[in-house]
Amino acid sequence: MMSEMANVTSAEQMEFINNAEEYWQGSAKHGNAKERANKKIVAKWAESAMVADYLLPLLEHNSAKVRLAAAAHLLNYSEKEKAIEVLRDLVDHPSLIGSSADAVLRIHKISVTP
Repeated sequence: MMSEMANVTSAEQMEFINNAEEYWQGSAKHGNAKERANKKIVAKWAESAMVADYLLPLLEHNSAKVRLAAAAHLLNYSEKEKAIEVLRDLVDHPSLIGSSADAVLRIHKISVTP
């Protein structure tokens, strides 16, 4: 069961969202820095067993970039099946988002199709 906290966007969720959006802007170095920042945020949530509480709501975010980032991180935690569903939906996205979702699934040795 998700906590009441998940119904409100926290400052850390906003930072995660901003990093996910900015990952795609600028150089590879810039993108890698944004991804490292998100890994630190997720690690902090993991310390308090709150990863799913914070990432599950982001699987429904308006931005495909945010959904991709949340799903990719969530693959390593308890709600893996929901993350896989989101990634499979994103595979057909008409940009690098689609090929990135495909790559994430393949890296984790998960079928792109159900």
